[in-house]
Amino acid sequence: MNFDNLHQILRSLYEQMMPLCGDMAGVAKGIAGLGALFYVAYRVWQSLARAEPIDVFPMLRPFAIGLCIMFFPTVVLGTINSIMSPVVQGTAKMLEAETLDMNRYREQKDKLEYEAMMRNPETAYLVSNEEFDK
Repeated sequence: MNFDNLHQILRSLYEQMMPLCGDMAGVAKGIAGLGALFYVAYRVWQSLARAEPIDVFPMLRPFAIGLCIMFFPTVVLGTINSIMSPVVQGTAKMLEAETLDMNRYREQKDKLEYEAMMRNPETAYLVSNEEFDK
């Protein structure tokens, strides 16, 4: 595993942690299922107690939330990863290009500083071993 940049570190962390979160996902699915069941039962009981017709559309929300929790790794995380993948790749390329430019500029700056110090006899010994040995 190569830890050259933050993207690789985060990707490897994600791949290592997803299997470890399976137990928590199972508990969350159970809680979501019970919550949706109790919510729907409460709404149906409330409608029956008032002798009103049962309204189906407000009961779809807990099922939608339950489906999102049940299929969290594939639906939610998969969607986020597929949307963010081009953004991550683009920013990584921009970062790499900027890093290469900065390295080139740093080398130029170091060379100019070296030449300036070599021109001055008072500071030449700081950058050159030959001048220091004189």
